[in-house]
Order: sequence, then structure tokens, then C-alpha cells
Amino acid sequence: MSEEQRENEEIRQEKAEAGAGKVVPGSGRRGKPRRMAQMVSVRLDGELIGKLRIVAEQRNATLSDLLREGAELIVEDAYVRAQPRTSFTISGAQEALPSAASGRLYAAN
Repeated sequence: MSEEQRENEEIRQEKAEAGAGKVVPGSGRRGKPRRMAQMVSVRLDGELIGKLRIVAEQRNATLSDLLREGAELIVEDAYVRAQPRTSFTISGAQEALPSAASGRLYAAN
């Protein structure tokens, strides 16, 4: 490094240190708050953790992202299964409803 480059570097460092810790009004914006309601610890088999890390790397995600996604899928599945199901039987029709086999299907608009 030449003498001139060294002097320029020292000046640059002095300017940087002089401004260190100062907040310039209007120079940034508030970040989006993270949604972390609660932290949970789990114990997982080492082999499973290894596989999860590989998948996380392939998806460019974190291990926590995968675990959250899995938990959401389990809860969503349980919620769907818990919803009441209703079925109806229609009787007393004089004529059968049109079907694809009868060739009397009507297009829905």
C-alpha cells in the first residue's frame, strides 16, 4: 500500500469512527416486527435433524421455518377433519337429473 493510499485509508477510518453511533434522522425505516409469540424446545432424533437440515438448505430456509410449516400443516389437517360434514339425499324427483351420459348436460355460465 502506497503512502497516499495509507493516508486516504486513515482519513476514511477517522471519518467513519467520528460518525459511529450517530443516528441520522430520516436515514432509515422501521423494520417489520417479527411474529414470535412463544419459543418452544423439542428433542428430535439426530437422523431426522440431519434430513431436516438438508431439506432446509435445499429450500433456502431455516430449520425453524420447516418445523413451523410442519406444525401448521398438522393443525390445518386436524381442523379440516374436525369440521362437521353434511350430506343430503334428494328423493321424490319425477325425472333423473341430466348427466354426461345422457348428453343433456348444460354448461354453467
